[in-house]
Amino acid sequence: MNETELIEDLRLVPMPAWWQHPAVLAAFALGAVGLTFLAFRAWQRWQSRRPASPPAPPGPPPHAACLARLEALRARRDTLTAYQLAIGVSEILRDFLDARHALRIRYQTTREFLDGAAVHPALTPGLRDTLAGFLRLCDAVKFARRPATDSELDGLLETAGRVIRDDAAAAGGDGGGRP
Repeated sequence: MNETELIEDLRLVPMPAWWQHPAVLAAFALGAVGLTFLAFRAWQRWQSRRPASPPAPPGPPPHAACLARLEALRARRDTLTAYQLAIGVSEILRDFLDARHALRIRYQTTREFLDGAAVHPALTPGLRDTLAGFLRLCDAVKFARRPATDSELDGLLETAGRVIRDDAAAAGGDGGGRP
């Protein structure tokens, strides 16, 4: 021993006799299996208590709110640059798709969204193609600062409104008026 009364090498400490008995090893193994089982059951209960889908937020349905925002954007169209309009209309459509289909599109790049949308059951191939063209034009205006013609900007507004109205009508909601 050293001056502090500590054993320097724990291999010198003899093991208790009961530790070497096979029943102790079996008890440890049984305890580990029991703890694993209890953890699995707790996880199952936790999963069953989680709500299947988040409750709808109070207020107007997503399509009505997004159509109203789109109408307000259309009213200010003459005062906005192509860049500002592309950002606004893209944000409105992304908010709608997030609220309606829980597609975390707001936090995804266009490529990430289109890859995920390819397997999403609620999005038809025609809608995916429409969204792909819409998002690519928005990206070109927003990130590449490509100048857009008036007809392209009007097309962005029309496409966003059409997607929102068609999706709301397919879900059984009122598609609303023409924004």
